[in-house]
Amino acid sequence: MNIPFREDYPPRHDVVFSIMFGEMELFSALLKSVTGHVLDAQEVISQASVTPDNVEHNYIRFDTFAKDKNDTVYSLDLQNTYSEELIRNRTVYYGCRSVAGQTVVKGKYDKLKKVVVSFIMTKKNKKNTPIETIRLCDDKGNVYSELLTLHNVYVPAVNRASDDTVDKNLKIFSGFFSVNSKEKMREFIDLYADDILGDKLISSYSKAILRGDLQTIEEREYFDMKISEQDIMEAKIEALEEGRAEGRATGLAEGRATGLAEGRATGLAEGRVEGRIDTLKQAIESLKNIMDIESLIKTFNITETERKILAI
Repeated sequence: MNIPFREDYPPRHDVVFSIMFGEMELFSALLKSVTGHVLDAQEVISQASVTPDNVEHNYIRFDTFAKDKNDTVYSLDLQNTYSEELIRNRTVYYGCRSVAGQTVVKGKYDKLKKVVVSFIMTKKNKKNTPIETIRLCDDKGNVYSELLTLHNVYVPAVNRASDDTVDKNLKIFSGFFSVNSKEKMREFIDLYADDILGDKLISSYSKAILRGDLQTIEEREYFDMKISEQDIMEAKIEALEEGRAEGRATGLAEGRATGLAEGRATGLAEGRVEGRIDTLKQAIESLKNIMDIESLIKTFNITETERKILAI
């Protein structure tokens, strides 16, 4: 059996994602799995097919997006390499850009389209939660505005979640985005080839990786910038991890050295104290018949602490 897989263009590749989820069927299915919304739109705009002169291209910087008939903009965007600290700012930045980029005619802000952004994160988050939903709320948790909603989907957490806690199709999507080898694709096919969604993902991916223009699409400004950002991010994360590893090693070495030094100093100090106590005991025993206690204390400068130890 021929197993469809390209190492240079796995299912989680930005170009592959944009091509596949530029299809209405897959876009709608993933959107419903994440948000629960049933899309009512005529087309999906994909960065793999959009032209630079397209108006939406100027302010909506996501892999795929669609305008619902209820005047809501829904977008799906794949994120492969990131740190949680930076990705939060990035999601807010581009989410706000999707709102701020809209044209306001004669102050009619009530005509602004709602924006719902779903980020598919292929790496785990610290909270280990499958989905995070972020809204604009006041300090009491009341929704301040419904103009912008963000959904962060964490693929590893979805994969680990029990079947009764996440949408069945979302589990299938997450399993698909986790495929990073021919063997993993074989496993995915064995599990989901008989499922309608699984079969659609396999066939759509098979067609996508056979396209002859993948490299040309990847060289477009949008993907070139996004992939460059991810490369920079990956380099930063690797440098951070290396720094942390070096820091841990240095800290352990310094800790051992400090511990040894402190141990030696403590040992010497304790040894001196024990030695003086032994000396005082011998002196008191030898002189107790010819000197009274007060005279012994003055003669040997015995401290209060030493008196307690010696019980005199």
